[in-house]
Amino acid sequence: MRFFWWVVVPALAGLVLLAAVREVVPAYTAQFGTGIPGTFTATERDCGGRSCSWRGDFVSDEGSVVRRGIGLTPGTEPTGVGDRVPAAEAGNQYKVYPQDGSSDWFLITLLGTTGLIVLVVWGVAMARAIHRSVRRA
Repeated sequence: MRFFWWVVVPALAGLVLLAAVREVVPAYTAQFGTGIPGTFTATERDCGGRSCSWRGDFVSDEGSVVRRGIGLTPGTEPTGVGDRVPAAEAGNQYKVYPQDGSSDWFLITLLGTTGLIVLVVWGVAMARAIHRSVRRA
């Protein structure tokens, strides 16, 4: 159990925090309307397990940004292949975001905050353990 607390927990919390930090800027950029507006055209629906996702092509409104084979985050979704939905490119190399928003920003914030809290609690516990060890010696 000690190995789990002292090694596994901080490693997992650190990975969660790093993943959240990597995703937070594009998610917030899209959510708060500062991404590059355009249109996502669905080319395939990818269903695996319990959920489905859409892949397709994104073209910015002015035509300067074209992304082929890109994912669309959940939100306003196409109804079928060939359907077009307003989307925003926000700097994520794997996906674009619906223009009317996605829950990604909230989930990323929640995961990042959880990872940070776990690391702080672990750090305090580590400091206390070191302090106790020094006092005994």
